[in-house]
Amino acid sequence: KLYGRDKEETLITDAFCRVSRGKSEAFFIGGFSGSGKSMLVNSLRNTVNAVGGYTIKHKFDAMSRGKPLSGVISAFNQVCQMIKGTSRPVIAKKLREEFGVDFSLLMRLLPSVSALFPEFVNPITRVEGGEAMNVRSVCFTLLRFVRVVSSPRHPIMVSTTVPIPDI
Repeated sequence: KLYGRDKEETLITDAFCRVSRGKSEAFFIGGFSGSGKSMLVNSLRNTVNAVGGYTIKHKFDAMSRGKPLSGVISAFNQVCQMIKGTSRPVIAKKLREEFGVDFSLLMRLLPSVSALFPEFVNPITRVEGGEAMNVRSVCFTLLRFVRVVSSPRHPIMVSTTVPIPDI
C-alpha cells in the first residue's frame, strides 16, 4: 500500500480515465531518487490492467542519459510482449496495414514486434546502405505504432522515471 499519495493517485487515475475515453494526455512525475515515483506508478498498475490497458515502464539510469530514446523504445518493446498474449491477430493485421512497405522500419526499431508475427522465420530485416534513423523518424514510427495498438478499449500508460541527481 502506498501511503500519503492519495492526491497523486487520484490525479493519475483521472488522467487515465480520460485517456480511456479517447483523449490523449501526458503526465509527468518527477522527484529525487527514492521519493516513491515508481511506487506511485506501480500502485496503479492493477487498475490499468483490469480495464484492458497496458502499463509499461522504464527507469532511466546514468547509463541511459546519453540515449534518451532507448528507454522509450524499450518500453514499447514491452507493449509488443503484452499484446502477444491478448489481441495479437487483430493488432498484427492493423500494423501490417498501417506500415505496409515501411514494416521493416518498425521491425528494426521494435524487434519485439516479431512476437506478433509467428509466421516469420527471420523477423529482423537489415536495411542496406547503413541507413540511420534520426530522432524525427523514430518519433514518427512510434507515433504510428501507438495509434494502432492503443485505443479506448486498450489504452497505454507509459511510465518513464528519471531520478534527479543528488547535489
